Amino acid sequence: MYFYCMIPEIESYEAVKGELKFFATSGVRIKLLISLNKEKMTVDQMRSEFGYRTSTILPVLAELKSRDLIHKDGGYYEMTPSGKLIASKLVDFIETLYMFKTQERFWKNHETYTIPDLFFKNVSSISRSHIMEHEPADIFAIPDHFMKMLEGCKIINGVSPFLHPDFPGMFSAFAEHEAAVRLVLTRPVLELACRRYSEVLQHVEGMPNFSLRVIDEDVKVAFTVTENILSLGFFRLDGTYDYNTDLVSEDAAAIEWGNMLFEYYWQQSTDVTLQDFD
Repeated sequence: MYFYCMIPEIESYEAVKGELKFFATSGVRIKLLISLNKEKMTVDQMRSEFGYRTSTILPVLAELKSRDLIHKDGGYYEMTPSGKLIASKLVDFIETLYMFKTQERFWKNHETYTIPDLFFKNVSSISRSHIMEHEPADIFAIPDHFMKMLEGCKIINGVSPFLHPDFPGMFSAFAEHEAAVRLVLTRPVLELACRRYSEVLQHVEGMPNFSLRVIDEDVKVAFTVTENILSLGFFRLDGTYDYNTDLVSEDAAAIEWGNMLFEYYWQQSTDVTLQDFD
């Protein structure tokens, strides 16, 4: 007899492929699960929401109830704890597919896989984002857009593996206006900034609302996250950074994801002083 070591995930698939088929082959099931995962509903509300007949809804509810995914409380149907967990994972999968379908060119043409694994697994959090593209010939588009995006923000956190000539002055201006600014730069970028913009760095170094750290990791993502917005950029497949294209989102889930990603890099970085590069 021939024995082989099966990949654990494939073994899991073999064990649950019937359940996958159950969820994937009915739009009614999926829509009801998504809706009930957000709020409890009556049959009348479901009928009004989706335009289905009661005769269509009731058998599906019975199926979901028999699998302990939902239960009925009075006239309302709502998720069980296990149903809520499964529905949340289904929504995550759907959102990921939606993102890759609507932003296919972006995800195929950039090194997006360089996001740390923990955050790449939760990348559906930024599905409600849009692609911001600038004309390559318009060299002022990036700083102009950046300044407009950060107007009125009180918290500015950023990670950068490149140095744009306008950025030091931008962050200095925001720090002077009492925004809490935290930056993480890769070591080559910090050394370059110290050579080219030492006066700017000396100006902001003593500000209590400005913090600068350096990371030795070869970071392949650039982003800024505030209390209002996330702007995310990547390198192209040829290894050059795409200055003209960003993913931008004002969605709360995306901002939370961006803040956690920033904290990840912040914890991997160390405080610096200008004396370190004298």
